[in-house]
Amino acid sequence: MKTNELLIELRKFVLIKSGLRNIDPGHCKIISEYVFQETKNYVSETTIKRFFGFANTLHKFSLFTLNSLSQYIGYSNWESFCLDKEGDIADVQSVWQDLKLKTHAITEISLIAKKNNSGVPFNTTASRSFFFPDFDYFLKNNYQFTTISAQPGHGKSILIAHIVEHFFHSENALYKNDIVLLVNSASINAIIQNGLSLKDWFLKEFKFGNVSELISYFKKNPDKREGRFVLILDGIDEYLLKSSYFKVFTDFLYGIEENNFFKVAIGLRSNTWVNLQPVITGSAFLTKTWYEGLFYDSEILSNVPFLNTDEILHSLSQIEGKIMTKNDINPSLLEQFKTPFWLQVYYKIKHENELLDLKNPLLRYELIHYFLEKKIFLAKNSTEKIFILKKISDAISEGNKGLRVAKEKILSYATIYPEIYQELILSGIIVEEKRFTTAIPTEIVRFLNNDIYTYFIFIQLTEKFDYKPDKSFFEYIHKTYTNTLLREHILNWTIRFCINRNEVEVLKNILKLPFSNEEKNKSFDFICYVAKYELSKPTSNFNKQTIGSEFIDIMAMGRTMSTLYKETIKTISDKVLNEDAQIMLHIIECNINLIDIDKGALMNTMHLLKRNYKRLNELFPINPYDLILYFYNNLVGKPSESKTLEQKIIKLCHVIDKSPAQRNEDLTTAELLTFRLVLITLFSQKNYAESHRFTMAILSKYPNIFYIRHSVFSPFLLIHLGQTYLKLNYFKKAQRIIQFLDKIISSEYTYFTNFIITSFSVFKANFYNYTHNYDQALIEVNNGLKVASAHDFKMFEVALLLIKIDALKHTDANEEVSNVIKELLHFLSVNKIAMPDYANLNGGEFDHTFKILKSYRKHQ
Repeated sequence: MKTNELLIELRKFVLIKSGLRNIDPGHCKIISEYVFQETKNYVSETTIKRFFGFANTLHKFSLFTLNSLSQYIGYSNWESFCLDKEGDIADVQSVWQDLKLKTHAITEISLIAKKNNSGVPFNTTASRSFFFPDFDYFLKNNYQFTTISAQPGHGKSILIAHIVEHFFHSENALYKNDIVLLVNSASINAIIQNGLSLKDWFLKEFKFGNVSELISYFKKNPDKREGRFVLILDGIDEYLLKSSYFKVFTDFLYGIEENNFFKVAIGLRSNTWVNLQPVITGSAFLTKTWYEGLFYDSEILSNVPFLNTDEILHSLSQIEGKIMTKNDINPSLLEQFKTPFWLQVYYKIKHENELLDLKNPLLRYELIHYFLEKKIFLAKNSTEKIFILKKISDAISEGNKGLRVAKEKILSYATIYPEIYQELILSGIIVEEKRFTTAIPTEIVRFLNNDIYTYFIFIQLTEKFDYKPDKSFFEYIHKTYTNTLLREHILNWTIRFCINRNEVEVLKNILKLPFSNEEKNKSFDFICYVAKYELSKPTSNFNKQTIGSEFIDIMAMGRTMSTLYKETIKTISDKVLNEDAQIMLHIIECNINLIDIDKGALMNTMHLLKRNYKRLNELFPINPYDLILYFYNNLVGKPSESKTLEQKIIKLCHVIDKSPAQRNEDLTTAELLTFRLVLITLFSQKNYAESHRFTMAILSKYPNIFYIRHSVFSPFLLIHLGQTYLKLNYFKKAQRIIQFLDKIISSEYTYFTNFIITSFSVFKANFYNYTHNYDQALIEVNNGLKVASAHDFKMFEVALLLIKIDALKHTDANEEVSNVIKELLHFLSVNKIAMPDYANLNGGEFDHTFKILKSYRKHQ
């Protein structure tokens, strides 16, 4: 037996002795300890890794290592193991079986290397079984060779490993009699390091001068053949870049005689295939014997499609150790994971940082940053690499096939640093392709992934502004990047950059500048994601000591009432050390709890606020605790001392009314939170005249407040004034506010949220109810309920159902009224919430019905 064959046997018995069917790098330390316990000889973990192919083997294994491992499995030494195994081989063995044994040793080492290089445990990868029937067709029909081509990171090597396992190597392999020889870059390196040519190596290993000689032998002696001989070549792109190796390879293809048993499968990167394809298409024989395959895309020269959703979910389920569904993964990440390479990056970052989850869109950016940091910024020659990549991103334009640049435009940079340029291609950062749509086929260069291009665009943007984002920085983004998807990514990179550096104040520019409402809402959510993540990191500039009023201002400007918003407010209020900032966050929490009709959460937050009662008096024009207490009492059915509170509000109203007129920029977060609480308190008390006076006082102090377009406070104030007009029977004024709100909400410039949209639906439904247009009222109710239900706005669901009951009562739809009452009571029961007075926005004649419903609710 050859040494390689004996080593294969030794590996097999070491695994059996260790109780392992398969092995990964983590097992090597355990095996090292087992060997020491059994033999008292220390074979290091690193040596065990080399022995099993997990690390490069640049020299032969020492006799000490081989003796120790032989002793571990019960032999006195390596020599006795070899003699025993030689005795197991029959004296006469067929040529075919001899070849099979020799190729098995090489293939197994190549297969182990391929599995180890997958970046994720091999058993977590998608088998891509859709490809198997196609490969089977190639094996069974009159074709000589096929190609498995793809861009770097698209999973061709893993696909090849699965093909070898499925067809030839696994316990249930389809074609166990076939010979498969898998040769990869590691195999070729070993041959070169041993000072052999490929021809010499083939002769030494297989006793045939070359492949043609092997084919001729079995054509002349068909009875000696027991199956097919399948040669699979992968990872040879780097060699084919050299003209000498390229010629050896093309000569090899030309030298294959036509036959029905020798098959060649070649794994190639698409840019290598570009150079090889003319050789094949220039030969009638090669064209005839090349199996193109079902999945070959001639535009991108690839036959390895992107991962589909099921394959991604399979891999993630294996990585996470639980069944994953589409709902468990952010859609942008699902899109990113179509390229298998990003699953490898995720697997690595997951083991270094468990704070990010798959629902978080920030993970996409962390993956990109992590990859580029390792591959570029911390790598050798990083300065030159970054220089070339910046020049490529500068020169890129968007064409029919994506973001690319003609190679001639960046040729000067590639020729300055030819080796580094080549390294960027080999490492899969950039790719070269051919454009065949032009009169003369031209070479183009693009980033492997558009996200990488976007990152370098962002890097250059920060350099352009000396790493100081300000208003002009955001104006430049708005003006320059008209592609909405690219602009979204640039904004997200900017948000991450600013919060990383704790420069939060500048993020207000996203809300103040004319970005679309969708962009503002997405950016606001991303601010929440990044803030939560940065706060959870052990080292961050944005931390519990540094969070201050700037961040609180943003949170108050964008009161979205989403689950993410609630979680962010809660997370930060629990950790922040700045007492004033914490107080503001607790006030926002109380607002959330009132809308959620959550008595328990409201009571807990009020306890925290009460500790700072004195400071609340200093920070706010009126103590917000007193206002919140009024609502808490309302929720739990306690009487409230509303007279004293009313006097405080009236006094504050006079103070505001007498204040000199100020600019919108002077409106503070403390005022904004106070005004909101005061107005809903007055409305809940049914003190509509005072509510109107207080709104007019605010308008006196801030004459242009209705024209604020970057905060949800302005539409809130308008909707509240409209509801007040309805109660005061000023229907024409209420209608004008509806028309004005319709106009500004239809303007992309205005910042509004789902909460505002629902609030507006409540207002319009109420208006139509008051003006006896009950059919239209029901339309608005149903529109509002869709949004309220989707976003869990409990208070609005109760309010809308009450309006619906009122509207239906006026249409004499008695049965429908009963159904909606049942729906309301069921909703209250399922969510275990009360029916607070402040949820009833109907007219006075409905108050009696409301009292009956509330009484019925209490006695359920």
